[in-house]
Amino acid sequence: MMNINPLMVLAAVGAVLLVLALMDIVKHKRITPAAKGRLMTALIFAAVLLWQAWQHKV
Repeated sequence: MMNINPLMVLAAVGAVLLVLALMDIVKHKRITPAAKGRLMTALIFAAVLLWQAWQHKV
């Protein structure tokens, strides 16, 4: 049975949100509210991943 690492899931979802936000920005040539929400969520996910990496290092 394969163990799923929650941090990898968080990274994958954050990457998908970032790509969707960038595609939305390119399509509309401006930052839409949906793109802003996706970017902010991806930023929060990245901050959590950085925090976990820092905690693991220390």
